Amino acid sequence: MKKQGVLLIVFMALIGLGGCSNQVDMTEEAKSVEQVFNPTIDGKWIGLGISYGSYRDGESPMEGSVSSEQDILEDMKILSESASLPFNLIRMYAADPASEQVLKVIRKHNLPIKVMQGAWLDSNDPMEKNNNQIDELIRLANEYDDIIVAVNLGNEIFVDWSYHGFKVEEIPMYLEWVEKVQNATNVPVALADDYNFYNKPWSAPLVEKLDFIVLHAYAMWNSKQLDEAVKWTEDIYNDIQARFPDKQIVLGESGWATSSISTNGDERLIVAEASEAAQSTFFKEYMAYLRENKIASFYFEAFDEKWKGGLDKPDGIAEKNWGIYRSDRSPKQVVLDHQTD
Repeated sequence: MKKQGVLLIVFMALIGLGGCSNQVDMTEEAKSVEQVFNPTIDGKWIGLGISYGSYRDGESPMEGSVSSEQDILEDMKILSESASLPFNLIRMYAADPASEQVLKVIRKHNLPIKVMQGAWLDSNDPMEKNNNQIDELIRLANEYDDIIVAVNLGNEIFVDWSYHGFKVEEIPMYLEWVEKVQNATNVPVALADDYNFYNKPWSAPLVEKLDFIVLHAYAMWNSKQLDEAVKWTEDIYNDIQARFPDKQIVLGESGWATSSISTNGDERLIVAEASEAAQSTFFKEYMAYLRENKIASFYFEAFDEKWKGGLDKPDGIAEKNWGIYRSDRSPKQVVLDHQTD
């Protein structure tokens, strides 16, 4: 308790040093940031990754589902062996048996895939469960050090709209987790959160301790039309990079849903077309931007997951429809369009 109290005092002092302007210009210094997260296989950069959940229809993390080796192997081959749209880098979100099963399959079959492994942290859970996630993340990072190339502690846990978020006053406790993982592993450590956390002054002392930033920026959720989506994303990226010119930024989540129901909660924020054709257009423009600027990233996401948004919700809601493949693993238009390009 005493240690956290001291950390809190230091943290509150640092807050006073942060800026609060809404827009900042990109600097030349920010364009030459050290790339601490630089994933490669056989010397080839594989930084354009994708978010992956192994859950098939009828499976979910709420039930503690662990997908079969056969199903995961099929997924990994779909992602890594596509002639026109290969992904050799995936992101997983929780340090749990479901993720370890994926790591086991990658190792057993010697697949050309690297992983950014997450720990799922939740303010609604007992602290023992959160600490267990940290301990399991450390174990996985060390046991699968040939596969895991980075770790992120928590997903959208400090942005103010998070349902499982922690309070700003709890950042000192979070920094203890960061230090613990940094001391116990040999991979770079990050937080994955929305841009609306990183543009707040109280993010500064946290970011200072991270090895790199994992940034979420969804044009679709921010009521942008398709023709302005990639430019908006680029502006957000540049704004956060200018705020933290010494930190590498990885675009951890951005994508385009292929279906939406405006009467379903926050989906009223989605004003753009939600379709496979629109997703294909966004994907092509977004990936071109990433390649041109060599920005490490994780497109959201690989496969539709029907458990998301609630099993009682219709299949048409956005949360269930961000994949470039359907939940039955059939390709959407974006994949087929790349096969003909």
